[in-house]
Amino acid sequence: MKTNFSIPALVVALLFCCLSFGLQAQDRPTEGISPVPVEEVIAPPVGPTTEISFTETTFDFGTIEEGTVVTHVFTFTNAGNEPLILTDVKGSCGCTVPQWPREPLAPGETASITVEFNSKAKSGKRNQRVTITSNTDPPQRFIYLTGEIAPKSELDFTISPLTDDEAVKEILVEEAPEVAPIDPDCFAIYPNPTAELLRLDMEGNLGNAATISILSKTGQLMAERKIDRIEGTIEFQVGHYPAGLYIAHVQIEGKQMQPRCFVVVD
Repeated sequence: MKTNFSIPALVVALLFCCLSFGLQAQDRPTEGISPVPVEEVIAPPVGPTTEISFTETTFDFGTIEEGTVVTHVFTFTNAGNEPLILTDVKGSCGCTVPQWPREPLAPGETASITVEFNSKAKSGKRNQRVTITSNTDPPQRFIYLTGEIAPKSELDFTISPLTDDEAVKEILVEEAPEVAPIDPDCFAIYPNPTAELLRLDMEGNLGNAATISILSKTGQLMAERKIDRIEGTIEFQVGHYPAGLYIAHVQIEGKQMQPRCFVVVD
């Protein structure tokens, strides 16, 4: 008996076989071949962009003993003409934890990012990266903590004995910094200590221009803001600062600069 087999039917059958083979080939696991890593594609920011400028992008902590916690503050400025918004700041691993201000920064305003690196169970040379995502172009910038971690047995520490006066000063600064003002005219801001917000009551200077700078007790600039016209209480987010004593320099246009001390606690 002769069977009639049309050409179109044969083509359809061949196509079906090819598709079935392709599907089976995709399902079959590939051995000995590592998957190709795919870089995360960051979409450009939506809306107006600005520029961010860092005082430094790399901090070398030198050689430290394993288990030491390193804390460093990176200062940056909105160098563009639009408000700067940090949408995310992320460390390269769980041992590197950044803290940053959430409020938008006006053009020309200065703020800071605090990065803490825990060297527990780490060794050798380190290059800890922090990725900053914001409304800039490109949308990501990077800052780094670099250095080397040595086992505890390899480090030789020499500790100089403190005099009685130095010991007293150290206790005052570390345990009760609010009772050790930097300057006689510098007094603690109420409430003291503060944990999240620094509030400056500017009721007596409404309508005036002002520049406010916040410095650590070592003199590092933490934040700076220029105000064209004072309209009331001025707030700074300070919850991401390392615990310790800080001083706010309040410079009212046409008046003498006034220091104000405050304390940030854990």
